[in-house]
Amino acid sequence: MIRARATPDGLPYRVYERYGKRRYSIGYKMTSGRWAFRFDCAVEDTAQIKTLRRKAIEESARVIEDRPQGGFKGLVTAWFEWQEALPASDARKRADSTIAENKREAENLKKAWGHFDLHEITKPMGYEYLEACLLAGRPEKGNKEMSLARVMLEHAIRKGALDVNPLDGLEKLRLEKVKRYVTDSELALAVEVGRRCGGARHIVALALRTAWLCVRRSVEVRALTRDAIKETGILWKDGKSKTKPAVLIEWSPELKATIDEALAVKRFAVAGTMFVFGNMRGQRYTKGGWKAMLDDLMRECEKEAKARKIAFTKFSLQDCRPKGVSDKLEAGHADTQDATLHTDGKMIAKVYDRRQARRAKPAA
Repeated sequence: MIRARATPDGLPYRVYERYGKRRYSIGYKMTSGRWAFRFDCAVEDTAQIKTLRRKAIEESARVIEDRPQGGFKGLVTAWFEWQEALPASDARKRADSTIAENKREAENLKKAWGHFDLHEITKPMGYEYLEACLLAGRPEKGNKEMSLARVMLEHAIRKGALDVNPLDGLEKLRLEKVKRYVTDSELALAVEVGRRCGGARHIVALALRTAWLCVRRSVEVRALTRDAIKETGILWKDGKSKTKPAVLIEWSPELKATIDEALAVKRFAVAGTMFVFGNMRGQRYTKGGWKAMLDDLMRECEKEAKARKIAFTKFSLQDCRPKGVSDKLEAGHADTQDATLHTDGKMIAKVYDRRQARRAKPAA
């Protein structure tokens, strides 16, 4: 309950101040009784009280003006606008590749919930969404989309449009994740078949090999430009954080030969020369274009493996980073964490280490 003011104090609606014995406080109270924001200082600090009073009045206007409009669909738009307006140095800002993926996920959320008002969204609706994703054979995507929806609804709370996040405590679908390890023979066959096919499939095959050698993400390999190739190696930037330092992967005979081969692939006459693993016109591959070429290469590999009667399971550019990390760990390389640009080893151990067996020395 918000009671009427006993005496007029010149403050906007829902902004309340209190003079205590030692502390002064002022804030904006929402309909739920929770504070949207609250500032305080020593009660004898009159200069700071004036500053906080002025700040509270300004912030109270923002709580209303910044409030997402247009139900859940409007919230989605407001959240992306907020993300894109954040400075690159802000820890809350997501990587460009993550935002691009979030936009694809948000389209599914808008189809399901775009016509609902924020207050109409409930936790049972979250479970219904997950169940539909499970039946459609996309449980992992369902979990990711519900995580994104929860983050967006939390943004609505921050802006005063909601009091409680209905998706808090939502149990995700349990997944049986298969940690794929690409074997040496599978990668070698992909490169061999790519060379034989030539053109775009040759480029894709060499990109797979480079991702393995340099333990890089798929977005980093597809975005590699020729100016990143230095005399001492390849200078890679982190594909998810613009603020992280770059890492120089030094030349090895195999890496140098792979890059030289990629640069020597003949493109169309109108092709640009910016991207090392660009398409036949020299442009950076879109996610869909890359997938199409990779699928072509994998089909040819499966045909060749069947003819030779050898084992082969198709893999993606994304599978090559875990292979590279696993191979470096198996070889005892001490620079694996530096190569991946991860700040600690937890992600490496949890996500990228795909070794089938571990080695250890006896205690004595």
